[in-house]
Amino acid sequence: MVKILFLRSQKAYLPEVDAYVKYFNSKKEFQAYDSSRIKGEYKLDEFDVIWEFKGLGGVNTKEKVLVHEYASLSTGGFPKIKNAVKKWLNPKPDLRIFLNANVKDGFGFNDGIDYCFRDMGIDESFIKLNTKKEYEFVYVGAICKSRGIDNFLKIFTEKDNGKICLVGKVEDCIYNMYKNNRNIIFTGKVPYSEVPRIASKAIYGINYIPDQYPFNIQTSTKLLEYLALGLKIVSTDYKWVRQFEEKHNCSFYKLDCHNLRFDLNEINKYQYTSNFVADNFLWETIIANSKIEEKIKEILKRRNSRGLYN
Repeated sequence: MVKILFLRSQKAYLPEVDAYVKYFNSKKEFQAYDSSRIKGEYKLDEFDVIWEFKGLGGVNTKEKVLVHEYASLSTGGFPKIKNAVKKWLNPKPDLRIFLNANVKDGFGFNDGIDYCFRDMGIDESFIKLNTKKEYEFVYVGAICKSRGIDNFLKIFTEKDNGKICLVGKVEDCIYNMYKNNRNIIFTGKVPYSEVPRIASKAIYGINYIPDQYPFNIQTSTKLLEYLALGLKIVSTDYKWVRQFEEKHNCSFYKLDCHNLRFDLNEINKYQYTSNFVADNFLWETIIANSKIEEKIKEILKRRNSRGLYN
């Protein structure tokens, strides 16, 4: 039995960890653990594979199989410099996992270490929900100035655009400004299991992503979840979303975040298209197609043949 430990802090929002644990625990060869849910103390020596979601630094051992997952590029100030620092200072793992080719290219590793791609997936709880509509729009995610949500709400409230439900942790300054607006509903941070039920009460899903690096080249999980719920998509216009439309034969109403305007009448009139196949984006399918399981088995087999693993 191969024991995998996914290292996650108590505060980290990583739905993929739950998906990984469920996936590997369905296999007879593996037993997977989420470090944030282990009661009491544990030792790394108890596990065969150590799986980290990379920031800077981390575990450095040749005795265990190390998996480094780069689910996104660095954000905040000087992101490309941060990428370079991680490239040079992080320990070398046995396997790297990247969200997509954009993320891999952004880090620029060239040390020959094996890798694979694992895009974002959706939980099956987002599929086929039939809920009575209670508001026009829903936005799921961080409600903060760094994502430009303050600018969006300013434009949204300039006229009657119906009701919007905002799901996620909200900055105090934004909440205090709009808490008395009858058309804005703040749920605060809710358990992930509650998101499908809340979001399904909307007609439109708001995918408000700044058209700036690295947000504009990375997968929008909320957009996948909106589509799985059958919502119509209202999105800012940026590189990844256009690539997605073309690849999956979809058409979304797009906002120009550099010249933002928001009009419910125009949004209602738009001819939306979605040929999104939700089953193809279920976590089990995404993980299986990534070939991560096969890569780990290959690494373990090589180590076993050299006497480095038992």
